[in-house]
Amino acid sequence: MRIPKSYWYYWHTGNKPVAVISMILSAAVTGVVLALSVGFSIWAIILAVLLDSIGFLVILIYVIVRGYFPSLMLEQADAFVLYQLMIPVCIAFLAGRLITFWVAKLSARRSCPP
Repeated sequence: MRIPKSYWYYWHTGNKPVAVISMILSAAVTGVVLALSVGFSIWAIILAVLLDSIGFLVILIYVIVRGYFPSLMLEQADAFVLYQLMIPVCIAFLAGRLITFWVAKLSARRSCPP
């Protein structure tokens, strides 16, 4: 089984149509799931789609520097990071990889003659 790759992989390897279609579909699916059903901010969704796996690094940095925040600010900061970064990044990561896998598979099937 091949591990699904990011749309950024296809962007850097020169397969830009697969990357762009995957980004658009990932943003649409993530937007429908998060914005319409749960009420997340559109900016969190766009940020999550663009960050892809780098979003996990940003979350890790937040966890490391979290101890330096004043205790009065921690509850608000935790809620903000959870709802505006962690949840959208996780959903966008999974949806992006699956959608990119399907788009790349369809693209490869179209490019190969039967």
